[in-house]
Parts: sequence; C-alpha cells; structure tokens
Amino acid sequence: MALGSRISAVEFAIQGFQLSRTIRLIADLFIADRIPPDVSCSVVDLAAASGVLPGQLLRAMRLLAANRIFRVDADGAISHTSRSLLLRSDTPHSLHQSARFWTAPGSWRAWEALDTALDGRNPYVVAWGVERFDYMRRRPDEARLFDMFMAKASGDRHNAIATCYDFSRAGLIVDIGGGNGETLRCILAKFRSARGLVFDLEDVVAAIPADGFAEGRIGAQSGSFFDEVPAGADIYLMAWVLHDWSDKDVLRILRSCRARISSDARLLIVEVVLNTDPSRGSASNYFLDMQMMAMYGSARERTEGEFRALLCVAGFDLVRVIGTPSAVSILEAAPR
Repeated sequence: MALGSRISAVEFAIQGFQLSRTIRLIADLFIADRIPPDVSCSVVDLAAASGVLPGQLLRAMRLLAANRIFRVDADGAISHTSRSLLLRSDTPHSLHQSARFWTAPGSWRAWEALDTALDGRNPYVVAWGVERFDYMRRRPDEARLFDMFMAKASGDRHNAIATCYDFSRAGLIVDIGGGNGETLRCILAKFRSARGLVFDLEDVVAAIPADGFAEGRIGAQSGSFFDEVPAGADIYLMAWVLHDWSDKDVLRILRSCRARISSDARLLIVEVVLNTDPSRGSASNYFLDMQMMAMYGSARERTEGEFRALLCVAGFDLVRVIGTPSAVSILEAAPR
C-alpha cells in the first residue's frame, strides 16, 4: 500500500468518531425509516417530518452519502443504498439500535475519560459520578435502549446460540442476566420441550413486554446474581454478562452459580473469546474490550485461558468451547 493510502486510512480512523456520531444523529431521527426502500424523499420533507432544519440535515446526509450510507442528489433528494437500509428499524439484521447505542450519552462521555483507566480509575465514574449500572437505573430511556440493542445484537447472536448448542435435554434453562429474554425466546422456538426463566434485576424483568413470555413458557424472577441464583435448572446460561465485571466480581458470580447448580447440570458462558495474537483476532473483539474498559474500568473481554482459570477457581471445569457464526463463542462448563 502506498504511503498516501496508508496516511488516508489512518486519518479516516482518526476522524471515525465524527461519522459514528452523525450516524447516531440520523438514527435518533429515524431518517432511514422515513425513506421508503425504493423511493427518494426531499430533504425538506424529511426535515419537516423530523422537526429539524433542512439545511443542517442536508449537511449530515451529505457526509453519510460520501461514505455510501444514503444517496443525495444535486436537488437534495435522498434515497437508500444497501448500507443505509441497514439503519431501518424493520430490516433483517437491523443496525438501527446499534447506531443509537454505541454513541449514546452515557457511553460517549465515558470514552472522553478513557485515559483515567490507565491509572486504575473507572472512566464512567469519572465522567458521570456514578457507576454504569446506577446510571442506567437513573436513565430508564437509555436502559431500554440497551435492552433493545442487546435484543438486536449484530451477527444474529441469539439464533447462533440456539443453533450451535443442543438444548434438547434441557427441561429448565435459566438465563442469568437475561435482559428482555430474547435469547431464551430464540432457544425455545427451536426446542419446544424446554422452559425458560429470565433472572435479572427488578427493573429489567419488569420491562419485559407482555408478549415476551413465549405463551407462558418463559418466567421471570428478579434478584442479584451476586447473592443467589435460582435452583433446579438443567442449564444456566450467561450471555454477555461476565465481560461487564472484574475478575474478582466474576468469581463472585461463578461461585453463586456453583452453589446452586446440580452435578449433572451445565453452565454456558456466551462471550467473545479474545485471541492472544491481535493480528489473528477480529478487530471488533478488541473494540469491545476497550468499550468494557471505558464503561467499567476493570471489566474486560477474556482469552480462553483466562476463562478456564476463573472457572477452575470457582469449582468448574471448562468442558469445551463452541464457536458460532457470530462474534461470540459458547463455553460449556461442568461443576467439579
């Protein structure tokens, strides 16, 4: 690659925050939803429908169009590209919630304080004066955005879990920190004999919609996984939970599970597994690792060896690691 091309690529990366923030601006206004897939709309009409100034909206749309997200013609007519269609909330594998979540206010300001993590502080606390989960409880709109983002996680993570692990022998699956229950709904749609239980904080389970209980096959129970988890499950599932916590806290969670799990039950941990060689790993996994540092300070993504060591200390054996078509793997653990 020529020097000029290398410089251009690095400059683009440096200015990437401007593009991501503009994408969120447009996603918050549901601009992609306002434009039919095969029809163009005038910027004046879009601005009027969104309650914003047409000239300012046009400037934002031009930046996106320069990156092949939407098309803008000389008359200000705006239409879709294959990329902008992904920002519609109704498209399969929609990135609408991702566009709104990654640069939401809580996350955005914590990244400004990222340097404080290097001396052991929590950037989120530095930025907001409270820890991430306390902030979310005080900002239910952002908390629900997080739930929607998790339900629509890119890579079809929920179906990947249901497809890549055999749940056919499970009578009861407890999803620890299960959010709005989307993972369980995907699993139970494929394994009709199983039942599910979402176990999460009170405000989280209270926000599960009335139609989210799979016609009675899913229950909900509130509580803290640091104190105690429900007994009697055949499978305990934790999807994108442990990466929110330090090693010390992860051990508390795993020991809480170990105290309730029977000898023939299984613990499934669904997480990104970092490659120790970044040149062989997925760049998105290391982005996520830095997100954890910005949000929680000591939270992190982990390598297979790090998961194995934590499980061993908590009284589990790592039985196998199952890859999926999405970014996450399934780590199956058995009580020792």
